[in-house]
Amino acid sequence: MDLKCLLSKMNKGIENLYFTKYGSSIKREQREIDDFFMIITFSEIMGIENPFSFYTLEMLIDLMPKFHEWHKRMGMEYSHFDSFPCMCCC
Repeated sequence: MDLKCLLSKMNKGIENLYFTKYGSSIKREQREIDDFFMIITFSEIMGIENPFSFYTLEMLIDLMPKFHEWHKRMGMEYSHFDSFPCMCCC
């Protein structure tokens, strides 16, 4: 076995150990970051002024599939935004 192969196997083992121990925390943190991003992106719809609206407007199309999951997780049974209805809840 050469050194490169040995180091590669050690690296994979350490990654597996780390993600096994902290994987749920990492996923929870990523979900919180995603929720904050959705709030920033859809803030104009909620009546909150968004200084980044010019940049986030392009993302609305890509975020539509995630919108239903997000508003359910935020405790909204259906989309309360008249100008932006959820396709699943209409």
